[in-house]
Amino acid sequence: MTDAGGSWRSSANTPLYVCNLPDQIVHYLQLRSSEYEEESSKSAETTQVPQSNARSYKDPNSFEKIGVPACTVCPGCEPFKTLAEQRTHFRSVWHRYNLVLKQREGASSALTRPELDQLCAEIEEEEELEDTDTLTALLDRLDLQSAPPRQDDVVSTNQTQIVREALRSPLIWFESRSDAPDNAKLEQTQLGVYRDVLAATSSAPAIDAPSAIAALKALQVPILSIRPEKNGWTGKRLQGTKQVGRAIQMDVLDGTSLLPRLIGRSNLYDDDLTDETMSESDTSSSDEEIQQESSALETSDPEPPISLPRMRYWTFLMMGGGHFAAAVVALNMYEQPLSERAKNRGTKQQRGVVVVAHKTFHRYTTRRKQGGAQSAHDTSGRHAKSAGANLRRYGEAQLKNDIHTLLSQPGWRALIEESEHVWVRAGMRAASGVLWHWPSGTSPLDAPYHDGTLSHIPIATQRPTLSEIMRCFFELTRVKLAHLTTEQLAEQDDAHREAIAAALRADAAANVPLPPPRPSKKPSIKPDVAERKLRERWERLLDMIRKGKLGVLEHFLERFEEELLRSDATLDQTRHDREKIDTPLPSWWRKEESKSTRLVPETLLQLAAAADQPELVQYFLERNANPTLPVSPVDTESAVATQHPFRTAYDLCSSKTTRAVFRRMMAEHPDWYAWDTMGPGGARVPSALTSDMLEAQASKARTRRNAMRDKMREREKAEADTQNAALTTEVDHPHETRNASETSASPQKPAARNTQRLGGAGAAPDASLSDDMRARIERERRARAAEARMQALKKS
Repeated sequence: MTDAGGSWRSSANTPLYVCNLPDQIVHYLQLRSSEYEEESSKSAETTQVPQSNARSYKDPNSFEKIGVPACTVCPGCEPFKTLAEQRTHFRSVWHRYNLVLKQREGASSALTRPELDQLCAEIEEEEELEDTDTLTALLDRLDLQSAPPRQDDVVSTNQTQIVREALRSPLIWFESRSDAPDNAKLEQTQLGVYRDVLAATSSAPAIDAPSAIAALKALQVPILSIRPEKNGWTGKRLQGTKQVGRAIQMDVLDGTSLLPRLIGRSNLYDDDLTDETMSESDTSSSDEEIQQESSALETSDPEPPISLPRMRYWTFLMMGGGHFAAAVVALNMYEQPLSERAKNRGTKQQRGVVVVAHKTFHRYTTRRKQGGAQSAHDTSGRHAKSAGANLRRYGEAQLKNDIHTLLSQPGWRALIEESEHVWVRAGMRAASGVLWHWPSGTSPLDAPYHDGTLSHIPIATQRPTLSEIMRCFFELTRVKLAHLTTEQLAEQDDAHREAIAAALRADAAANVPLPPPRPSKKPSIKPDVAERKLRERWERLLDMIRKGKLGVLEHFLERFEEELLRSDATLDQTRHDREKIDTPLPSWWRKEESKSTRLVPETLLQLAAAADQPELVQYFLERNANPTLPVSPVDTESAVATQHPFRTAYDLCSSKTTRAVFRRMMAEHPDWYAWDTMGPGGARVPSALTSDMLEAQASKARTRRNAMRDKMREREKAEADTQNAALTTEVDHPHETRNASETSASPQKPAARNTQRLGGAGAAPDASLSDDMRARIERERRARAAEARMQALKKS
């Protein structure tokens, strides 16, 4: 780390790296926001967490030496050895029950472990716990012993915390303490660090003032400063990353040649840990290349070990759109050693970040300009069978196989295990089974996934590439600077508090309970809604009958027959079905119809007969609709109702076809009703229509049609003979015919053509001919007439 004082002010134009801040500045930093000061004071009152409990880096031996802080809620809880034990405690009945007690009665009411065990034993002796868990029984007993908590206070506290979390900044801002010396004091300067970066280093469940300062101190790592040498560290820049490090004035250096020279780790990095971006054709190396690399590593002489500082790593994994990129980046900043001569000349010292391993490749898995993986489209039910879809499915399978192969290598496993934190950019659904939770085998990311050292990159990212990974790394590790005065900081704090208060007021206004409705004499809403639905369905049913939609009517009755057609449920099934089909039509509909007609149908059968729908009449009669029911008047108390004649559904028919349906049913089922009775209790059908009668009527109609057809043929033959005779007379005596036509006082009435022929009547024979064709026929007729006259003159 650089020195404080003059070095800090002289390098003010150089961007700050969060892992390499001046020692004195870090020592005298504090959180800027007043809300964090309140949280830190509260946490200091409850417990004093030693600074040694903050984990500086993920050292396998640090847990045995330092441990995880003890729980501040449960009295008598000892420090935990691992994070897994701490999480197990947080899920235990002891911790959860003490949280409820603290929320209701205060921190002094929390129980120790022996007290909780004694209370559980008492509950087991008193109650049967077969269907109730221990925590529920404890809470039930607590409800009986104490009054319920004030729900308004609990909801208000929780809502305030939710609003604070939603409006908080992703950055945590630091400033110098008031007791900082001049060489370590930041005048009107504030340092901003990403909250997730501090959370990745801190072991505390929440970031407060002590844990934030401890996490920032734990992020400081020693500098890596070695000279390039032959067959060893070269310090060359990675291709394609020059523009990425320009903002922070740092280079991205290739550190793959440094790994085999680390002390005691030369046997872990024999695999291919780096490559350039690979296309679909060169995703994996051939067997010959792997054998050549392995033989070269075995035959080469081992490099002498060099002394390096403790290396700390972050692992970045990005996946999306068929692209995959992975990199292990060292947190130790590299500074190239300068000679005395270079220092005297004022040569600027080179700074950089070492990438110890990286890998990128791509597979065709996403259709261009469409988005979404092919598997996502397949799971939605649109299983395409095109060649492109098959290629994308193959690309997804190959991408998954490539990632598994890469992460299964011993070198990558070792680097991921040594990494303090793993940053991932991938969808949870797409990453499951690919990055972690492998169906077969154990992924190196399973352990970080479960112990909390894996998190998503908290900034927006682009296409997964090595340069994008380094851009995210520099964005996370670059310290943000702000130069605000005390007045400006106070204005920002006031604006933040006002935003929280406004959000709470808006939420409270949205959750204000509505006043109880005033009692009214109007009927409730539910009966009106049900009655309106019933009326709409009756209107649909009556409209179907009038239009003769038999198929739609059958489907409609299957759904709503029990609701519309009702009868006495105590009757047997046969009588129940008969009475349902004879359900009277609604009174409101009959009143509307009575304004335009005298005889208003009362049943479905009568309505079908009045609408002249023979198919529906046949349907209702087959369903045992009663044709003897009278057509009752709408107003039964009027004087007209007493003089109303007895009429049935048969009297409402307006066509012979519909009446024939009643007559056929009378012939087929004569014992069903009194069909031919004209008085009350009868159907008023005059006679039955048997099958023999139907056949006789059909035969009579066929005979009549044949006779008419013969008569038409004779008439056509007579007309043709008359026309032929006229043509013969004209040919034999042309002069007489011409004179007779000229001396005629009035034109002859043309012969009546057949007007009963199908297709038209009274049209001329050549009416459909064109003018040219008509003139040609006329010329031929005149030529034949001239030839006939010439023949006649020769004979004479």
